[in-house]
Amino acid sequence: MAIVTLAEVKKQLGIDLDDTSDDSELMLYADGATSALEEHKHEVIERREFTEQVTVGGGSVLRLSHTPVVDLVSVIGVDSGQEWDTSRLRVSPSGLVRVLSGPALVGAAEFTYAAGPAVPLPGERLAALIVIQHLWETQRGRAGAVYGGGDVIVPAGYAIPNRAAELLGAPTPVVA
Repeated sequence: MAIVTLAEVKKQLGIDLDDTSDDSELMLYADGATSALEEHKHEVIERREFTEQVTVGGGSVLRLSHTPVVDLVSVIGVDSGQEWDTSRLRVSPSGLVRVLSGPALVGAAEFTYAAGPAVPLPGERLAALIVIQHLWETQRGRAGAVYGGGDVIVPAGYAIPNRAAELLGAPTPVVA
């Protein structure tokens, strides 16, 4: 689920590509950084498929949780097993699903859909590498970064450094 490759992570950390001793741990960091960035942004930054159960009260509009939504794959009634025709539904990137024609959706349904960009933005990829480097260095014993003449220590007790957050831009507003 990482938006960066193992080779990119090793290059960022100055680890020789032939050194495989930490590969699984490095990929865990890459996956964790991707999750942290998505949590910060309030949106999916690596395209993947989600399945979500939604109870529809007979209205013509509902909202899916993971955005930006790019494709509605299927809608299946939980109790009935009936598959609803997705061609009569329109989904917006913000996750809003509208009924275009026919009767309103009613009851519990399982929505399967794809969310996230086809290719992560360069700023998001660089932010992931910065977060991975930050987490890797703090795990390796650096308690903080020393600035100036060595008198000021900035604690490393955060996952997303400001420079990575700036690359990500403002988080997407959350709609309840």
